[in-house]
Amino acid sequence: MNIDMTPMVDVMMLLVIFFMMSTAFVTVFPGFAVNLPRASLESRHAEQIVVMIASDGRVAVDGRQVAQGELAAAVRAAGADGAAVSIRADKDVSHGRVVEVMDEIRKAGVTKMAIAVEPKGR
Repeated sequence: MNIDMTPMVDVMMLLVIFFMMSTAFVTVFPGFAVNLPRASLESRHAEQIVVMIASDGRVAVDGRQVAQGELAAAVRAAGADGAAVSIRADKDVSHGRVVEVMDEIRKAGVTKMAIAVEPKGR
């Protein structure tokens, strides 16, 4: 007695295709949500490292959450040579916390920083 495996292989291939396609639409920064402040213009650089600061003060570099003392090393590891750093801080984060993060980024040797904002029209 032989069991026909063709339908099972077809279903498995469809599942593989489904999961491949659904993971392609995952957001770049899945760690935590950041509610950006609004401003009239946002500048963008070609090579950019993204540092996110959540409303509770947590920090992530290119989507990977880092501890308090590891920020400078994480920015260096992300390739800070000549790259600009975009700081995406939640609008509820204190100014002091943003300055602390900027100071740590400067310790990594970064000279070009930008603060990301949402356009006012949204």
